[in-house]
Amino acid sequence: MLSLRSSALLAALLLLPAPARGARHETWIEVRSPHFIVVSNAGESDARKVAVQFEQVRNLFRGVITIAKNAPSPVITIFAVKDEDSLRELLPEYWTKGHTHPSGIFFSRLGQYYAAVVISAEGENPYETLYHEYYHSLTLPYFPAIPVWLAEGLAEFFGNSRITDKVAYTGQASESLVAELRQNRLIPLDVLFKVDHSSPYYNEQEKTSEFYAESWALTHYFMLADKAAHRQLLVNYLSAIGAGATEQEAASKAFGDLEALQKTLQKYVSNYQFYDLETPAPPKVPDADLHSRMLSAADVDAYWGGFDAVRGHTQDAITRLEEAVRLDPKLPLAYQNLAIAELFGGQQNEALTYVSQSIALDPGNPVSRYLRAYLTMNGSRQSLPGDAQVEDDLRLSISASPDFAPPYGLLATYLAVRRDRLPEALSLAQKAVALEPGTSTYWIALAQVLGRMQRYDDARTAALHARASSIGPDQIARADTVIAALQSVQHMQTDVEAAGAGADPGVDGPAHEPQANSTPNQDGEDTSGSRKTLEVTGVVTQSSCNPATQLQVTTSTGTYRLYCLPGARFGIEMATKPPAEFNPCSSFRGFRVRVQYEPDGDNPHSGQIKLVDVLESGSE
Repeated sequence: MLSLRSSALLAALLLLPAPARGARHETWIEVRSPHFIVVSNAGESDARKVAVQFEQVRNLFRGVITIAKNAPSPVITIFAVKDEDSLRELLPEYWTKGHTHPSGIFFSRLGQYYAAVVISAEGENPYETLYHEYYHSLTLPYFPAIPVWLAEGLAEFFGNSRITDKVAYTGQASESLVAELRQNRLIPLDVLFKVDHSSPYYNEQEKTSEFYAESWALTHYFMLADKAAHRQLLVNYLSAIGAGATEQEAASKAFGDLEALQKTLQKYVSNYQFYDLETPAPPKVPDADLHSRMLSAADVDAYWGGFDAVRGHTQDAITRLEEAVRLDPKLPLAYQNLAIAELFGGQQNEALTYVSQSIALDPGNPVSRYLRAYLTMNGSRQSLPGDAQVEDDLRLSISASPDFAPPYGLLATYLAVRRDRLPEALSLAQKAVALEPGTSTYWIALAQVLGRMQRYDDARTAALHARASSIGPDQIARADTVIAALQSVQHMQTDVEAAGAGADPGVDGPAHEPQANSTPNQDGEDTSGSRKTLEVTGVVTQSSCNPATQLQVTTSTGTYRLYCLPGARFGIEMATKPPAEFNPCSSFRGFRVRVQYEPDGDNPHSGQIKLVDVLESGSE
């Protein structure tokens, strides 16, 4: 998330060479407070001030943001740098031609949260950028797919807070934002509502400030105008978004005539009559709760490398973290962040090696324990059903940090894959969702557990929640795959029940003659003129529906890996009535079957299932 404050100084900086990265002559300080890690080159006094300010604003926001009142907030590592030169060194790509120059930015990935801010900012509220970015970190786990205009409008609304010795002010009018609005024509609302992270209004320097200013003004109008008389309209808008409406549909439904709203907004800005919220100032964190230390060069590289890794600069991260390890071979954070960087770079084996080294140095670290379990389950060395280390790592991670959501979701998935202790798996998935209800991954885990429990309607509801909270095409595609797989399983369940309903347990062979799509000859060649269909008879040694139906059929001459694409269907015939609680995802295992399938090209041992004829119960 960007918070642009352009100036002639930043434009002039484009003509200056960037300072050498990782300059060793600078002194860096770490200040830890109960909920933040401040890493700063501005001196201990300023770093402690940033930590105190963030703790106060955390308490302020938790008091006025309903969803945050009792919810855990993530530990955030804040690079609080002394000037724009230092921020440019951290974020050189934002000083390329035509790109916006942030004074603050926020990144999160794999449960890691980083912010970078300039603490020497001047103006009526020098901490606006800090508060803006912290609002994003506090709400991201709950509202990941909120429209960009509202996400930034709310961040600006809460970012324009001010804390004095006795009173805290939230939603104060920003003179710079109002001036921006008065100097430019308002963006048409139908355009504003469509802005996303790839839009020019979000990325082009001359347009971004207009976008932020108008997003703030419209949010401020809904939140506080006319003594908060219009706040319900914003609630209605978010409800429509949550129900699946597009931004434009939701706006029309909640706000009515957009041209009329545009005129109202213009008048609101021109009148310069703005309310704000006043509450008692949150107490300052005691000095005893602040812990400072001077950082070594290895420490700085370890933090900086983690920052680079989370924001997607993998090679820069690896280079810096390898230097940290060279300087201090016993620094757990360097190995942990190196594992994260290698994972994001696609090197799972290397990542697993590094995270294991981190755990050897710091066995109680919840992030490293979770990461090793994640790599074991999802990397190139995938977990076996009985891998005790995975479960131990996840349980230790939960024990060390009970409010850390990722291990709950992963342990739920692990138990579901094993079809073991499903009631506990359900409880774990529900806990992950409760901690971060806006995270698609945890809804997917819940859907998988419910699917294993054959609660297909509940599983579909969870998968639909996953889709609604998805960010980006990859998450949407995964949710769609789960939804399609659940639909396919439900169809299979219906087909199994229908196939076995009239079966005579004493009759050998299928209840009905199987219907193939084509007629193969004795060599398996298609003689009907349509696509080739092969047939194999053997015992099902593996079966699953993750992400789609898959059967491994073993015969005396080899193993066949057969599948059904998500959303597709295949026929099922059964010689006998299916056993109670027959689950098509798992209960085929051990049965003798005859499968008709379309092979994958010239490979007869892999193909798409067309019909499964269950002959008899067998043994593996």
